[in-house]
Amino acid sequence: MKKNKAKKVCVIIGLSSFLILYLISFACAMDERDDGFYFTVKDIKTGETIFVTSRYVNEGDQYLNEENKLFEVIKVEKDTAYAKFIKKENLMDLLKTTGRIDEAETSSAQGQLTKRIGIYCTHSDESYAPTDGRSSIPGHGGIFEVAETLKKALEKNGVEVFFSDRPHDPHDGTAYQRSRRTAAELLKNRLDALIDVHRDAVPAQYYKGNIKGEDIAKIRLVVGRQNPNRAANDNFAKQLKAISDKIYPGLVKGIFYAKGDYNQDLAPRTILIEAGSNTNSRQDAEEGAAFFADVVTRTLYGADNRKDIGPGGMAAPIRGETASIGKTLLWIIALAVVGIGGYVLISGGSYKEISSKIKKFANEELANFLGRKRKK
Repeated sequence: MKKNKAKKVCVIIGLSSFLILYLISFACAMDERDDGFYFTVKDIKTGETIFVTSRYVNEGDQYLNEENKLFEVIKVEKDTAYAKFIKKENLMDLLKTTGRIDEAETSSAQGQLTKRIGIYCTHSDESYAPTDGRSSIPGHGGIFEVAETLKKALEKNGVEVFFSDRPHDPHDGTAYQRSRRTAAELLKNRLDALIDVHRDAVPAQYYKGNIKGEDIAKIRLVVGRQNPNRAANDNFAKQLKAISDKIYPGLVKGIFYAKGDYNQDLAPRTILIEAGSNTNSRQDAEEGAAFFADVVTRTLYGADNRKDIGPGGMAAPIRGETASIGKTLLWIIALAVVGIGGYVLISGGSYKEISSKIKKFANEELANFLGRKRKK
């Protein structure tokens, strides 16, 4: 009987946590402007433009720019936001090696290992006007061609890619709820990372670049700052930018920590990328995506793209990931506490009754759930 009660409490905790995450995701789903305008974020001291974006900008958002200077938005006025400088990040510290398996172990185990990355497109209509003729093509926009190029470049690096071209139209506030199903299905393949491919909607010059003589559209990384995996997602994004800064300087233009979730609560190595803007040519966006494939494989699998052995044959944790996952667990525990509080309040009663229930739960139900043996 008591075991059934413990299970009931655990179910309530789980449902409460899921509901909180879902409400956060839904409340923040209106992430992009659809009026043809964009936000300009300026340094509140110098007035210089830090970045521009078609995503909604909110107080508390942060941005790590191309020079790895971190800013935080403190005020938003119509189409202009103002941010203060926080600090200069030294991402090169992230590239210090942590040790690799030796050649003997590699040769004996390599045949049993696979590199797996998933790709999908939440905003399946997104397109590139100069190439595709318009910025939005419902059902199958040019963004899928960019994602396909990323897929092929990853495959050249020996990665098995699980690519979904499922549409999630319309391009509205609930697109992320529809694409969540796609992301969850892809993750069942025991992926090393999951990439959601987008494009921005700002003037072309903000994304124009050149890598090794090739004209490209730069890549921006987006991390949702309202999800329990934020610390791990942040670590992954910074690792990607650090590798990019080393092998292809200027490819990754920055990391935008935006208000939202973007389904990044589903796994610690999920990232949203913006491959250029609707005003860039699709060819330039594809060139940028091809270079970015090298960044991803080197981040996950090392300079030689040889995969270290991790749990269950997946990629070994990247530098800093273990500590980041610890922060995620604390976030989940906090949600569980909220769930327990909700259960107690729903069950109701006086202060003494509530106190009694908490003590009973701690002494009996929780003890049994954790596996302590009862005295005979």
